[in-house]
Amino acid sequence: MTGTTPTPGRDGHAPSRPAGHPRRRRAALVVALGSAAALIGVAALAAGPDGQAGAHRSRDDLRLDWEARSSGVQVLGGDREPGTPSVQRIRHDGVSFTVTVAPARPGPNLVRIDAARIRDGELVAHGSHRGKRAHTAWVGTNADFEAGDQVRAEARPGADGLWAVVDLPAGTATVLVSHGARHRVPFAVDTGSESGGTETWTGPDGPECLTAATSSVLAGGAPPAACPADALDDADAAALTATVRALGERGVRELAVQRDDSARSRAAHDLVRRVAATYDLRLVPATAPPGPRNALLVLSGWQDAATSLTRVTALPLRQQPIRSDGTWLAPWLLSPGVVDSTAGAVLPLDFDIRDARAQEFSQTLAALFPGQSPTSSGYVAWRAARDQQPDDVRLYAASRAAYMPAEPGHGSHGSEVAWFPGGTVTAVAALTG
Repeated sequence: MTGTTPTPGRDGHAPSRPAGHPRRRRAALVVALGSAAALIGVAALAAGPDGQAGAHRSRDDLRLDWEARSSGVQVLGGDREPGTPSVQRIRHDGVSFTVTVAPARPGPNLVRIDAARIRDGELVAHGSHRGKRAHTAWVGTNADFEAGDQVRAEARPGADGLWAVVDLPAGTATVLVSHGARHRVPFAVDTGSESGGTETWTGPDGPECLTAATSSVLAGGAPPAACPADALDDADAAALTATVRALGERGVRELAVQRDDSARSRAAHDLVRRVAATYDLRLVPATAPPGPRNALLVLSGWQDAATSLTRVTALPLRQQPIRSDGTWLAPWLLSPGVVDSTAGAVLPLDFDIRDARAQEFSQTLAALFPGQSPTSSGYVAWRAARDQQPDDVRLYAASRAAYMPAEPGHGSHGSEVAWFPGGTVTAVAALTG
């Protein structure tokens, strides 16, 4: 039997599927067109997933929705539910795309793209794309693309992956991800009818919010009722209290604080100020010239932390502020994107990345979300969904570049686990509340 020669895709890519026997292709086409026609006839009048009628959808919208729902894998399993992050993986032209959409509500939604390789904010050639230049990723609904209103997916400081914010209608929506001139890969989302509450999701703390939500669902729980940056929780407050006490007791006289406008950062700053006052520990802005016995404490979210730390490390060494007592991070900042922004830092954690539970989390993440790095915020959400208790808080030294000697009787905390390949997260001291 003689096969047919594949023809190029619309923008010069190889076709998404190999060509088969003409008769079989014609039969498959008849079945597909019949299914699509039936879908269009029914879906044009159908209510949304929560029983509410959605916005009018064109025939092209319905075709894309059908294609999205019949392709790929639902990474988190189960049905698509409004208010629960939608994670779908589709292999297209040799590239595996994992796309997360949250909070899956009408209005602005945060979209995360993970692909086989991302470099400098672009998708790098893979599979049938080999030899071609890297592609900018664009995101939007079909209407966005038709109107030229699609959004470029970009890297965000402190997080891996590519990110974009897209407005979605009530009911049923299809998010398109392009990689190439007209190559658009559809991903289905059910948004329901309840809107509102998306401000943190689509702001600077959105990546951490999405990470915590997907980690909780991955562990079998429900998405958290709020984003981590919406409030300072009791565990983080206790860890920060113990950290400031440790700094005061070791003789630090000046504490430079990096913070942002999130509710968590503001509450953390108020707490740190109260505790520091009991040790006559002076608080100054992070931009102030450091005095003797000075430490930097970072209380902001991932994006502000990574941006501010990178700004300093990018300076010539002689222009960088000298922190005699080092850089200290809030417990939610154990993220490769943040730790990579500084030569090294100390932070309080109530878990060890080498223990069995933390390794299970990192291994599950690697299997289901390839390309995503474990973070403390993700692990804490995972642990809470499983009703697992935290360990005692200890101080850990974290670095992606420098070698840190292990504690006596313990192995190195380096690349043998997936948390920080090539780096270290090493326990250095216990903390008392």
